[in-house]
Amino acid sequence: MGWAHEMSAWFALVEGRYEDVVTAARQGQALAGQSSAQVQLTLQEARGLARIGDRREADKALSRGADILAKLPIPENPDHHFVFDHAKWVFYAATAYTWLEDNDRAEEHALETIQMHTRPDGTSNAPMRVADAHIDLGIVHARRGDLDAAVERGMAAFDIERKSLTDLVNRAGDLDRVLRQCYRREALTEEFHDRYLMARQALTSRRLDLLD
Repeated sequence: MGWAHEMSAWFALVEGRYEDVVTAARQGQALAGQSSAQVQLTLQEARGLARIGDRREADKALSRGADILAKLPIPENPDHHFVFDHAKWVFYAATAYTWLEDNDRAEEHALETIQMHTRPDGTSNAPMRVADAHIDLGIVHARRGDLDAAVERGMAAFDIERKSLTDLVNRAGDLDRVLRQCYRREALTEEFHDRYLMARQALTSRRLDLLD
């Protein structure tokens, strides 16, 4: 039941229904008990709260999730979808801090995410997380006035092979909005915007193919 509510929270997050994210996450926590499901529900609550700008409650949810996670045994198979580990907490926290505009903590957690999931040969064992972390860093750089670094990070996210485009397109949209707000007339902004539109079109085409 806890995981069912987590799925509801995730769909609400992707669809931009942020208050519904918080509601579903809290309902799931009441059912999940001390478990990986409860940790993930707590982090989904934090992300929903971050999206609506409630810094105080988002921070509390992040801390609560970390406390619950610390009480759970170290998972034997951290790659299992229904297992929550430290690396996943860092990944979720990076995005939450980005949405809260807590740039220093967002940068710290995004860099840690990339470091934890980069193999010695430079490939990634978690491409979706790493791509999102690059988007987080791109947003941080854009806010700090470094357009070159922001676009470089954004393009790096697109260059990572991944199975799902939905989350990447949503997150790239976050960076695209920041770039167009702060650097609307810059050529690099248009370059990233064009790449973002290509990804969005590819996602639309995939969805249409599934309907055929």
